[in-house]
Amino acid sequence: MVSNTSIRLSAFNLKELESLQKKIQNEIKKRRSKTQEEGLKKIKLIAAEYGLSASELKSLSVVKARKVKSKSRTKRGPVPPKYRDPSNSANTWTGRGRQPKWVEAFLSSGGRLDQITI
Repeated sequence: MVSNTSIRLSAFNLKELESLQKKIQNEIKKRRSKTQEEGLKKIKLIAAEYGLSASELKSLSVVKARKVKSKSRTKRGPVPPKYRDPSNSANTWTGRGRQPKWVEAFLSSGGRLDQITI
């Protein structure tokens, strides 16, 4: 809650401002800690209401963390080409992403993908 009285910070010298800053940081830490403690109490009450143990709650967070990590670690390797340009064998396409111009031209001329499959 902010009061209507304003603080003129320009009236303080550097040491006073630093002291005030430390006091504010300590108060923020205390309040954050108190809020977290209250949150944990609420979580424990809800868990007890639904018959969940602390280890069951912990396993939920571990499973979720593993899923997030495994998704971020998954890296696709190179994919071999699946299609080859019949008029220029140097042109290939893996079948992923946007179709190259030569594939679009081949399909628009009546060709089918199975005709150019490697």
